[in-house]
Amino acid sequence: MFVKRRMTKKVITIGKDEPLLEAKMRMNRRRVNQLPVMDGDKLVGIISKRDIQSATIPLIMLGEETEKKIRQILETTPVEKIMVKNPVTAHVTDTLEDAVILMHDHRVNSLPVLDNEGKLVGIITKTDILEAFMEALGVNEVSQRLEVIVEDRPGALAEVVNTIKEFNVNLISVMTTPLKEKKKRVVYLRVATLNVIPIKKALSQKGIYVLEAWEEE
Repeated sequence: MFVKRRMTKKVITIGKDEPLLEAKMRMNRRRVNQLPVMDGDKLVGIISKRDIQSATIPLIMLGEETEKKIRQILETTPVEKIMVKNPVTAHVTDTLEDAVILMHDHRVNSLPVLDNEGKLVGIITKTDILEAFMEALGVNEVSQRLEVIVEDRPGALAEVVNTIKEFNVNLISVMTTPLKEKKKRVVYLRVATLNVIPIKKALSQKGIYVLEAWEEE
């Protein structure tokens, strides 16, 4: 899965010299939580609702006329003053896995996406990535999940898949993770049936350990 296939291409932006009030109103109007900040065609920063809230929080303690003072600041302060400069970005050829790592390592919720010329061509958010992985895992399809433990060796996964094939059931998704115990892996499978009892029984009969929901890995 690639960023360019999941990003929002029609990016809502704001100019660096525009006031915070316009940024706030634009985010509310367009139902987004952040805006890439532009200087002409160049990306120079990013601003979020949280950034604007943080800039006005000290005024809440002032008491009288607080609302008036906050509005005055929002109307007169340019976005450039509080934006995050040199934001973390993704490249149009990055995978979603690359984007996840960037978001995790830099603790951000979105990434402006640039092309080879450094031009802003999109934006991708944690929500976009979550929806992509939900689709890839097939969680919205009529199905059930199976978890099994197999040896970490060539052919082990094929034995599981071939057993499921015997029941003429489609395999929707497969994912594996290493087990704490060495040389074994947990395999997560989503199958296109609501009755997995016969499949579990067949797997167990072949010596493949089936994990139940109440068991720890």
